[in-house]
Amino acid sequence: MVTFISLFLWLVVDTLPVQVAVEPGVASVEIFLDEQSIGVIEGPPWQLKCDFGSTLRPHELVAVARGEDGSELGRAEQMVNLPRSNAEAQIVFEAGTAGHPTAIRVVTESGERLKPIAVFATFDGRALMRGPGERFVLPDHDPRQIHIVSVEAHFPEGVTARQDVTFGGTYGSRVATELTAVPVITDEAQLPPVEDLQGLFRVHGKPVSVAAVEQPGARLYVVRDHGAWPYLQRMGLQSDRRTRNVSQRTMQQFSEFTSDPANAELPADRSSFHLVLANPTYSRGLMLFPVGQPLDIKRWGLPWLLTHVTSSEVSISGQRLAEAVAVAGVRAASDGRPRTVVLVLSDRPSDEGIYSAAAVRDYLRALHVPLAVWSVESRAEAGPWGPVADISDIGKLTRVSRRLMKGVQRQRVVWVEGRHLPSAIELAPETVSLELAE
Repeated sequence: MVTFISLFLWLVVDTLPVQVAVEPGVASVEIFLDEQSIGVIEGPPWQLKCDFGSTLRPHELVAVARGEDGSELGRAEQMVNLPRSNAEAQIVFEAGTAGHPTAIRVVTESGERLKPIAVFATFDGRALMRGPGERFVLPDHDPRQIHIVSVEAHFPEGVTARQDVTFGGTYGSRVATELTAVPVITDEAQLPPVEDLQGLFRVHGKPVSVAAVEQPGARLYVVRDHGAWPYLQRMGLQSDRRTRNVSQRTMQQFSEFTSDPANAELPADRSSFHLVLANPTYSRGLMLFPVGQPLDIKRWGLPWLLTHVTSSEVSISGQRLAEAVAVAGVRAASDGRPRTVVLVLSDRPSDEGIYSAAAVRDYLRALHVPLAVWSVESRAEAGPWGPVADISDIGKLTRVSRRLMKGVQRQRVVWVEGRHLPSAIELAPETVSLELAE
């Protein structure tokens, strides 16, 4: 009965028009932003102004269509400044005896009618083997326990689609498809059982149920000021000569690994490195920041990846560092895994974007995505990006990298029921062993 004509596929701030289309019989449409009414539209052109604020924040935009008697006829929803995709992945469960799932099929759809390059699935964090027809057989499992199944489909141009579902335990054979991943930090080797976490997470002051807890491998999204690349490259060459750990065979293995489509995704328990280019490209009217193929941090080492991985599509001219960091944060928030964004700066970083460093820092904090800022300048001081770590030589880079990975290993992912804005999720005041990642 009501459909958004205004689609906010890019990061937005300030006041913008919101327009909807309605079917016959609709007398009015009320628009809500983050559960607060911002106005009622009662006729063509079915449009009003919406103030998204002066800073980057995730939002939920809802249009409710009503009839002459005020009854609700339908509604449309869209997330703003949160992960959006022009592709979808749907999990279809195949039931075995007693109605318990024994396998899943993954159905994908792309707005461009593209077929996925690769489809991956995990069961309780463990990778599933794919069979014919995008079918994945589930391992033997206890139906009395809650289980979580996740799928990711990777399309051309860096487009991904993901779905996470739970079943078993209190759900029985029913599948709960609406889940939100909440990254938390703990010093405990393991989080308490799910039953002990109930009541600790709240949305707008109301408790939400915890469905599952995971500790999959982390994803690091790295945005690099191209002005820092010559320094990092020299560090890498010096380290290679000193340790003699990069032979021609090693470089050949690395080249083969990065070019093999089979390595578009790593096992769920491995942490991955993703280089986010700060020079945008443009496609179908959208500004895109290319994201490199995931690389295994354990296999190559974070210092080695930072000093060896580059792209021919980058330059100091045209860099939009803050926007690239924001996009990296969005990608990290959509992964359902422990996450961190790393920004590497030179002594005089160039940024031609429209967002300030402070605004993007606050935005990542609202997404619960930690941000680490490093500089190749030995006298680096806190600036617009906040505290800066010195990585001016390979020894410092190694130590800072080690500290970062230890911090990432303290993250766990708690899955709560429902689809929620990250900024709306909070811990109960009595919670002492956990803190939200930010």
